[in-house]
Amino acid sequence: MTSEKIFIVEDEAIVVESLNDHLESLGYTISGQASSGEQALLKISKNESDLVLMDIMLKGEMDGVETAKQVSYLYGIPVVFLTAYSDSETLKRAKLVEPFGYLIKPYKVRELHTTLEITLYKHRMEKRIKMNERRLGTILRSIGDGVITADKDGIITSMNPVAEFLTGWTESESKQKKLIDVIKLESNVNTSFLHDLFNQALNDGRVSCVLNKDLIMLSKKGNKTFIDLSADPIQIEDNHSSGVVFTIRDISSQKKAETDLFEARHLLQNSLTPREKEILQLMVAGSTTKEIAFDLNISNRTVEAHRQHMMTKLNATDMTMLVRLAITHKLVPI
Repeated sequence: MTSEKIFIVEDEAIVVESLNDHLESLGYTISGQASSGEQALLKISKNESDLVLMDIMLKGEMDGVETAKQVSYLYGIPVVFLTAYSDSETLKRAKLVEPFGYLIKPYKVRELHTTLEITLYKHRMEKRIKMNERRLGTILRSIGDGVITADKDGIITSMNPVAEFLTGWTESESKQKKLIDVIKLESNVNTSFLHDLFNQALNDGRVSCVLNKDLIMLSKKGNKTFIDLSADPIQIEDNHSSGVVFTIRDISSQKKAETDLFEARHLLQNSLTPREKEILQLMVAGSTTKEIAFDLNISNRTVEAHRQHMMTKLNATDMTMLVRLAITHKLVPI
């Protein structure tokens, strides 16, 4: 049996009594009742209810339509209208507050039960959807990558704060604009690249951006950012795609680190003499001091002297560290 709580707003005593009997027979709990809109708002604030049955033609300053609007706004409780009036003007007024259901008096118990169950189910689903949307919004706002979604026509539908920062566009500014107008890539990339990436993701599935050249995005203000770009289809039922989500990762720090490392390696390589490089290459190959001296036709003492010089230049504490530095920084061919 169900245990949902129903609040009744009805100014006809005989209808209220009939509703009480029918609802209790169907297993519902009556959480309260009121005969006017003002009274209903006061009582609903003090009674936990899952659904409100509302007569449209209430006596007093607030009719059922206005009361339903306030109930929805203040408490988020679904409303089902109950009225003897079925004319088009009444229906038109009722639709303005987007009720979950509408019953015409005299109603049948089966119709009452079906309408209430469908309303309660729809409300639960809407709450779940809103909760998932809030959770997804929180995730999108908190992740470190830029995320942009677009429909199947390439029109932007959403953008997280990181994407706003990288593109220079706010979400409100970017909505309903084309991807190619917001994700601007430097001119060294083929103009059809973004379009091809979008279509491939939409039709074939996930695509990661793999280019031989660095991918640079230009913000709205002209700022340049090195990025990695990937695209995924937004799947709906039957594995059909309703759009594409682009993930933009700022790799500027990585690029700077690579540049710094390259420059450091270059400095280290230039600090070694040709003879030292020859000796270091043989050390990396596993040759002993005696073997190195023999191969290069120099004395053991000379080999040792060059080795000490290299350890001083590279700030290596021993030969093992010297060899490790040579391998890590590619100071000599391996």
